Amino acid sequence: MKYFGLINDSIYPFERIDRKRKTVRAILVNGKKEIALLHIKGIDKFGNRDHYETPGGGVENNEEFSALIREIKEEIGYSINNIKEIGHIDIQYNLLNRIDEGYFYYAEIAEYIGRDLNEYEKDLFKEIKWININDIDEIYCDYRVENVGKMIHKRDYKMIKKAKELGYFD
Repeated sequence: MKYFGLINDSIYPFERIDRKRKTVRAILVNGKKEIALLHIKGIDKFGNRDHYETPGGGVENNEEFSALIREIKEEIGYSINNIKEIGHIDIQYNLLNRIDEGYFYYAEIAEYIGRDLNEYEKDLFKEIKWININDIDEIYCDYRVENVGKMIHKRDYKMIKKAKELGYFD
């Protein structure tokens, strides 16, 4: 998978990086060519959070591709199809002493099968927002976003633009 670099954490103080975590994320699209974004809002280790994020998360145990299917089902509640690779981008989290290796995919929703959020996610995931691909700049170029949201917006915006360049929304 093509590598698109590292997003350095310039927000939180650097102490050390001693862990890596493999993650999968989806540019998840419905029949109207709208992208599913999770509205993250609350307070946690990163401070005040109020931003949007593509669905996805950590690869557990020996999962590979099945992690993407599991994460989308848990967070958005849909099965997915027409899955295509976009690329790999890393993000450094100084507060966690970790780099997340993010593998991004394009996918289309199929059947609604119900969400399965853990307690932390229930508290932080306020809504699923479906955004038209042509309106994505309004969300990801919001300069009022603060803290970790700035890095997440930079990561997601770059990968959504890559999916557009690949012609996945045509």
